[in-house]
Amino acid sequence: MSDLEVFGKAAPGTGSPSKERGDCPFTQRVFLELEELGLPYTATYIQEGPNKPHWFMVKNPSGLMPVLRDGETWIQDSDKIAEYLDKHYAGNTLKIPVEFRDVGDKIFPIFTKWLQSKDPGSPCRDEFVEELVGFDRHLQNHGPYIAGERPTDSDFALAPKLRHARVALAHFMDFRFPQELGAVQSYMNRMESRESFEKTNYPDEMIIQGWRTKFKLPEKIANVPN
Repeated sequence: MSDLEVFGKAAPGTGSPSKERGDCPFTQRVFLELEELGLPYTATYIQEGPNKPHWFMVKNPSGLMPVLRDGETWIQDSDKIAEYLDKHYAGNTLKIPVEFRDVGDKIFPIFTKWLQSKDPGSPCRDEFVEELVGFDRHLQNHGPYIAGERPTDSDFALAPKLRHARVALAHFMDFRFPQELGAVQSYMNRMESRESFEKTNYPDEMIIQGWRTKFKLPEKIANVPN
């Protein structure tokens, strides 16, 4: 019988360890895959910052999360955790076909770069839209999921990031994902309506506060006078 425990970001102000989930899209990816595989697990949340518990730092010296503990084995980094779960529990059913491995992988880095710029008119805006358009085109040709008829690890990695981008950009940049990108809209609705996603989700307000704290953002960026 498996003895799985996931350590992820705690909700602000809830202490360490906590049972209240924070807003980390990388940790949500791990939870999504565990839920989809039907594997029992324990979720333990650690407050971000310099004061992580000593016992946690002994086992995970980098302090980075998410971390998966499987018995006495500790794995840090969502990519490595996904590979571990696929190899040991999923029979390689989560793995994305190699030809689709890079689909959508620029969306999140461009989003964070744009948000960090604190400039609604940054060139990142056009780059971000361009990536969404490319992703929409891919889904039209290969969807409804990235690799076709069933979701894979790439979907469980990307969907939480898309939600972060949608929520944060709407709040800070007054930017909405273009409605004409129907395949992207349908994809996000499809992923976010899965039982696994609803079970592992967190409030929009937590996403907004998380990015405000990370990049020291004002309440709003769009329409803020210089």
